[in-house]
Amino acid sequence: MGKKIVVAGAGHGGLIAAAKLAQAGYDVTVYERRIKSELGYDWEDAINLHIFAECGLETPDTSNIEFNGDMKYYNPNLKAPLVVPSNGKGSAMFERKKLYEILLDNAEKSGVRIIYSTEILGPVMDGLRVTGIRTSDGVVDADLVIDAAGINTPLRSRLPVCCNVDRDYGYGECFYAYRAYFNKVPGHDPDVGYEIFLMHQGERGISWVVTKDSYVDVLIGRMAPMSKEKLRKTLDEMRAFSPQIGETLLRGGSQEQIPVRRPLSVMVCDGYAAVGDSAYMTEPMSGSGICASMRAGLLLAETVIADEKEEYSKETLWEYNRKYMLHFGKNFAAIDILKNVLLCTEVEGVNFLFDKGIITENDMSFGTGKSDKGMAFSDLVARATRGIGNLPVLLRTAGALSKGDNVKKVYEAIPKTYNEKAVLKWKADVREATTLMQR
Repeated sequence: MGKKIVVAGAGHGGLIAAAKLAQAGYDVTVYERRIKSELGYDWEDAINLHIFAECGLETPDTSNIEFNGDMKYYNPNLKAPLVVPSNGKGSAMFERKKLYEILLDNAEKSGVRIIYSTEILGPVMDGLRVTGIRTSDGVVDADLVIDAAGINTPLRSRLPVCCNVDRDYGYGECFYAYRAYFNKVPGHDPDVGYEIFLMHQGERGISWVVTKDSYVDVLIGRMAPMSKEKLRKTLDEMRAFSPQIGETLLRGGSQEQIPVRRPLSVMVCDGYAAVGDSAYMTEPMSGSGICASMRAGLLLAETVIADEKEEYSKETLWEYNRKYMLHFGKNFAAIDILKNVLLCTEVEGVNFLFDKGIITENDMSFGTGKSDKGMAFSDLVARATRGIGNLPVLLRTAGALSKGDNVKKVYEAIPKTYNEKAVLKWKADVREATTLMQR
């Protein structure tokens, strides 16, 4: 014991793994480029409060925590909204900065050293093995590097191609999300407080308006960065539809990158494991990934502790990769199929899917915790036959959705042990199962 583990970046999953490993006697240090007070966006995020107990943390006082209720999804023409009832399973809206206080305090009490204001520049390699990180303060050696440095991590993007860890994300796999809280204009309460707009204003992406008693939470997510002028015009148009959005910015107002895709197929190599946004561990429709990342941190720590020979190789780390795919990755991949169908279909096609009832509230609730049913892709394809009046949309939609029933089977066929030929074959099968028909 006493092996040196470096966590690159203070991501949620990385901090959970760090704490568990330090508690088990490992020498763990987290390197973070920001200062402590800068960690955590100035907004709330939906989480399942059970995650605290799962991670061995004390559940916070819930007396001041609000829970999401029903959600209303709008198609682009706003004519056929779908209401997804919460059924008492709404997620808790938890402050990001408060969550970071809890995770950082837990890590430090567990014996983790956290070094702030240190830029991570890239991995240190010995052949195909990661043996440390290069930082603004010099080289740091490690027996294992845990990559929790976010979507644009300089570690994953600089790994040799033959490590088999995908280094970049593609179009439609990242949102540029503007999030802001405005004062609430009285007298304009919607019937459902949580409204989500798909392909909002005819653009690829989503927006939401969450109306509370004293403020309005606004998100604008697009596939490309938005200028200040574009944001201003978009907000003006949103206020025309949702007049409860006031003009006074209460907090937030930043624009951040959020991964919205299935997780990395291969997220380990010799001396390296990715977790959290570094491995794209978010629900592809909403970009919510806190709970998934924290659970991944637990799985990773368990796998490292179980490596009695302390090899930390792709073979011994593969169990973490495998368990994550079986527990979470296969479901996120299925959601990714539906997200890509909506993104790859023209505005008229998305309207058609909603107007004809091909997409229903049960489909939109999958992955949110509000539906215990799996994604019924075969049923979706059957419903798509109602689209015979719009044959091109029907063919594209049915062709894409037909992959949905297969994608979970592909994920469940993940090799039980790391064999490079078998892993590359499985990775290719995943790519084929999740790639939609070309328009």
